[in-house]
Amino acid sequence: MVGAHAYATTQISTASSVQVVVLLYDGAISSMKLAQEGMVALNFHDKARFLDRALRVVGELSASLNMEDGGVVAKDLRRLYEYIQYELTQANLKNEPSRLESPIRCMSEIRQAWQELALRGDQAQAVGM
Repeated sequence: MVGAHAYATTQISTASSVQVVVLLYDGAISSMKLAQEGMVALNFHDKARFLDRALRVVGELSASLNMEDGGVVAKDLRRLYEYIQYELTQANLKNEPSRLESPIRCMSEIRQAWQELALRGDQAQAVGM
């Protein structure tokens, strides 16, 4: 486990701001999928742990938006993050793993766009990096 933590720390510390966003999306998506598995298996500890992790990541993504310079993109992302937080909360309250499908799909599609930016080497400062 120490090696995995060291690898993750190195990966984050050497990544560009766009690559860090991709890593955050990866973490949120992975956590939502693991929360889904916890719900299906009636493992409430995993459900709570992974939903909490996903909510924290989405909250950080939302807080990092540059609302002054980000224009419509930042506003749209803020609304999307609010929707995702709502759906995660509802999935938790109602124990409905299917409620996580839409947030996973949305985050996956936007993650792909961030990944394309990272591969091109663009810095998307207008939305809060």
